[in-house]
Amino acid sequence: MTILEIDKTATLTQSGLFNRKQIADYLGVSERTVSNLMRRRIIPVIKFGRSVRFDPVAVHKAMTRYQIEAI
Repeated sequence: MTILEIDKTATLTQSGLFNRKQIADYLGVSERTVSNLMRRRIIPVIKFGRSVRFDPVAVHKAMTRYQIEAI
């Protein structure tokens, strides 16, 4: 499974949003990389005060812009 395929077995939080650790696991990267992607505004984030959440569908859509097609 590539990082751009939606994982049907992923467990969503009650609100349907992922926290930083869950989105890092979903993408297969570290939490620090997620923070860097947030800071560079590559992936969308929803902020509740100091708390951040991610919509996995929106993150998936944002990451497809960086997919390189095979020749």
